[in-house]
Amino acid sequence: MKPQHRKILLTLLIIGFLFYIDPVYAGPGGTIAKGLFKTWWGKLILFALFIVFFQLIVYTYTVEFFAIRKTKKQLNQMSLKNRDFSWLELEKNVRNVFSRVYAAWDNEDMKEVSEYVNHWYWQNQQTVHLDRWKKENLKNVCKLDKIKSVKPLYLEVNNGSTFEGTKVAFLISASIKDYLKDRDTHRLIKGKNEYGDEEHIWIMEYADGKWLLDDIREGKLSLAFAKLKNVMPEVILTQSTNPLQH
Repeated sequence: MKPQHRKILLTLLIIGFLFYIDPVYAGPGGTIAKGLFKTWWGKLILFALFIVFFQLIVYTYTVEFFAIRKTKKQLNQMSLKNRDFSWLELEKNVRNVFSRVYAAWDNEDMKEVSEYVNHWYWQNQQTVHLDRWKKENLKNVCKLDKIKSVKPLYLEVNNGSTFEGTKVAFLISASIKDYLKDRDTHRLIKGKNEYGDEEHIWIMEYADGKWLLDDIREGKLSLAFAKLKNVMPEVILTQSTNPLQH
């Protein structure tokens, strides 16, 4: 289950618990709220909230499921011409880049991954974030425990013959520890010194026979990416129906 969905369900459970705890443990306001949600209308509102959020979660999973399945199928079609697009090979490359980038962030040196990240992105990360934090006497701690899943949400093919410049948006779930601390006092400035499940969208670009990190978006945008229509030249779909042509 997605981290954001767990938060929604946990919130609903907490709300339900608060509305049904014994009045002796509640202040006057809590007692009134409890009484309200014991009424028929109160229970109906609470039930309606649950239904709305549950439907949203089911809708999100359904849309993403079909988007992932379709993207994998189209990547497989492309792999008939270029093995770099076969799912097993592609997933391995994405996991490798993901792990290396987190190590570079922790070492505060994006040059370590210059061959796995496009030039604009690694310079932006180094200058805008890592170097600035150093000037502010802050240490970026970025630890990767494990990658839980890599799912292709969206595909954009820019060249039907060589696939050069093709981009794929991956929804990546991983157990991560990410925080900022003061270098001298070790006081936490931002984040938590503990591992937690996170989701991010990594956009990878195929350039000169390599998969490079192009950009990173927030995981909450996964539904928006899943609803996009893949950009796939018709010639690829036509040719892939007859593997003997290749």
